[in-house]
Amino acid sequence: AAERQRTAETPVEAFDVMIRDLRSFHKKRGGFPKDLRELEGVVWEKKETREFSKDGAGLTHRNYHYLYTPIGHHEFTLWAIPVGRQRAAATTSFLVVSPESQRRWKGPALTPEDVTGLSLRPSANQLKVLGLIEQPTSLLKK
Repeated sequence: AAERQRTAETPVEAFDVMIRDLRSFHKKRGGFPKDLRELEGVVWEKKETREFSKDGAGLTHRNYHYLYTPIGHHEFTLWAIPVGRQRAAATTSFLVVSPESQRRWKGPALTPEDVTGLSLRPSANQLKVLGLIEQPTSLLKK
């Protein structure tokens, strides 16, 4: 029972699935959504159990909190922040994504204090201060 509880509390990152789904929305609608709730009914089936933030920019799923910020119709930023009792063992990620490319930073789990002061569009220096390191750039093949 204790093992099952620990497994249920372990953050499981679904970052790649989120990006895939956001790109699918872009392909279908010609732009990224204004918030994550717009994915329902277009890319996702509607589910009453999804934990969106009041403004629709945040979503908590499997002990990760995702913060989405559109930058115009063809670019967005996305934070993936581990939450819960097992969060310290997981990593934080930040991405800037367009239909053709993405830049990703990865680092340790953020403290609650770090999360409180989080910028939705941080500078490279702000990311470095949080311990996030830019990963090799990935260009998508059409």
